Amino acid sequence: MTTLEEAPTAMEELVDLPDPETQPLVHPLDLPAARTDFRNGWLVGAATSLPVAALVAGIIAYLTRSVVAPIVVFLALSIFGALASRFAINRAWDHIPRKRQDRERPLPRSWDLGAAAILALALGVALLLVVYRLDDADVPLDVRSFTFGMSAVAALLVVADALVGLVRPAGRDRALASLPGVLVVAVATVLAYGAWFDGNAEGSLVFWGAVSMAAAGLLVGAGKLRERRVSARAAQQ
Repeated sequence: MTTLEEAPTAMEELVDLPDPETQPLVHPLDLPAARTDFRNGWLVGAATSLPVAALVAGIIAYLTRSVVAPIVVFLALSIFGALASRFAINRAWDHIPRKRQDRERPLPRSWDLGAAAILALALGVALLLVVYRLDDADVPLDVRSFTFGMSAVAALLVVADALVGLVRPAGRDRALASLPGVLVVAVATVLAYGAWFDGNAEGSLVFWGAVSMAAAGLLVGAGKLRERRVSARAAQQ
């Protein structure tokens, strides 16, 4: 019987880990035996993340006009998806002794883009449903005008955030991963104007919608700045 002290050695022999002299830390992506489990676990996690689950639940609510169905879908995706993802990823890490696990290694950039693309797809469907719902005859023009003003500023904030991230080296990876979502938001905003208005948008309501969203953006930005300063101050102590 293998003792606890012998377990790492037995595991190394079983999985054929890289030489610890040349590569002391190992990631599941380095091992063919663990790579599939890790990739599948990540994919399930990306497809069932909380934002994706919430957007899918919203789409289900729109299509079914039901209260129960979207709740069931959200809980099923978020809970069972998280459990399945964690199970597969943990099984991948089990191939590597704990002392040699490279838990801090960043994932490939293409994976971040893939996760962003999944979220962008769900976001795009949800936004299109909102666009065409507000195009119905029972929605007053003033509601569309105010909503478009808010949407236009929100789109500008999203685009500006991505551009700032691309300029700053520290935020470039995050900005690149956000590009699919940025594109979806920009396209949805353009489609909204074409679907909602025929040159009859109420300018004053568009303006006040834009002002309200700009104010909300300033508040959020101030909150993030304060949080960043608090974190930096705590790190210095």
